[in-house]
Amino acid sequence: MAEILGAVTAATKVFLEVNQVSIDNWTFKLYYKATTSLLLACSVVGTSKQFFGNPINCEVNDNSVNEKVLEQYCWMYSTFNIPLNFRGVCAKREYDGTSLYNSYYQWVPVFLIMSAILFYAPRGLWLSIEGGLMKFLAKGTRGKIIDEADIKRDALIKTFQDHLHNKYNSYAFWFLFCEGLNFVVVISEWFITNRFIKYHFFSYGPSVLYYYNLPPEERLQNDINPMCEAFPRIASCKYARFGSGGGPESLNAICILGLNMINDKIFLVLWFWYFFLTLFGCLRLIYRVIQVTSSSVRFHTMRYKMHRYFRRNANIRHIEHYIKHCSFGDWFVLYQMSRNMNRRFFASFVTALSRKVNPDPELLAMEQVDGETRRLCTTDNLSNKIYDLTYDAHPVKTATEHESAIDDYKAKRTKRASISTSSSYSHSCEPEQKNKTKKCNEEDEENEISTTPHITFHPKTKWVDHKKCYVQVKQLPHSKKKDNSH
Repeated sequence: MAEILGAVTAATKVFLEVNQVSIDNWTFKLYYKATTSLLLACSVVGTSKQFFGNPINCEVNDNSVNEKVLEQYCWMYSTFNIPLNFRGVCAKREYDGTSLYNSYYQWVPVFLIMSAILFYAPRGLWLSIEGGLMKFLAKGTRGKIIDEADIKRDALIKTFQDHLHNKYNSYAFWFLFCEGLNFVVVISEWFITNRFIKYHFFSYGPSVLYYYNLPPEERLQNDINPMCEAFPRIASCKYARFGSGGGPESLNAICILGLNMINDKIFLVLWFWYFFLTLFGCLRLIYRVIQVTSSSVRFHTMRYKMHRYFRRNANIRHIEHYIKHCSFGDWFVLYQMSRNMNRRFFASFVTALSRKVNPDPELLAMEQVDGETRRLCTTDNLSNKIYDLTYDAHPVKTATEHESAIDDYKAKRTKRASISTSSSYSHSCEPEQKNKTKKCNEEDEENEISTTPHITFHPKTKWVDHKKCYVQVKQLPHSKKKDNSH
């Protein structure tokens, strides 16, 4: 018993891809995993005689006929139709006396298996195209603790920069092709299934819902049950043989198709499942189109995935700039890596990659000026007024503009406008001028950095601008004004 449970557990882990590298997404899995499993399960249930008995049982008045031979003949070759004057339970109507060939019932399990193979085809194609790329990139970076993380990160950056950068648009294209192929398969299944059950499938789900939502008295008067129309449980069979005199004779038998008791439910479930796949697949394709055409959507998709680690990342603007300017193929590979790697390690990797390959030019220019992205300073140790300097995203596009802005900014900074790295402000007023201290502090409060030529401080908006480099000044709560009032 323990061996059986172990085998079942192992098979379940393989099926659910536990601890395995993911090369697709959960939408893809709806088609090749959930749908394929559903179709195979329905096929197995449809062949279970222990629950529904023999697929067909026939009765004829002539006792000289072997029942097994009759049933085998009617199951494989005959037409199943009920005359108009017969009012049996769940019998199919005869249309204008035309015989209705309904021998497709015996092929339902085979049809379901073929449909399962068709739904798995895009997955098989993607497996052959993907070639183990994600497994190679995520090797050794999936655990909670990563040994030699810095070495692996640097090696991965070199691999990505030298071999993958801007070369995996085809990788992303084939994934999108296989994802679109899933949608094509489900649309094809609508037409194939409709043809298989004699054009009853398109309206099968709504018709069944409408019929069973009718009041009982109306349902009794209405002898058209859509489930019985597609899968009758009672049918007739014409058995032809040669009589004792050598001439042909025909016997009419009535047959019970026990297998249709489950077939009608199977195809009802499939109708609603295919409807869900069609609707969801259509929405997914629309989202993909938006994702391919919008770099902002791609960045926010990545940010949502890595929200916990991007939220406090000081280099988020470098990451944003890199993602918005890289190709869709590069972004797609990075996104797949984020799903397979340790999140903290991936955040470190994409930060280093963005700074090395394509950092934010404006932020990089300001970092060269100030030596760091953020700096805290105070105008007076007693004032408790702290300014947090960050930078607004107004890009300087060329390296020449970077250097020009940096040189000009350095040349025009004065001692009064400088910000001390030791969190203290250098006053231009002499300490012994006590009677002018208050006035000096007020001037410093209003004109911090403003005395630098071409740099203007706006007290209301709290912005300091210099050409295309922008500094945002955030004022925290303080009590200096109360102190000055005394």
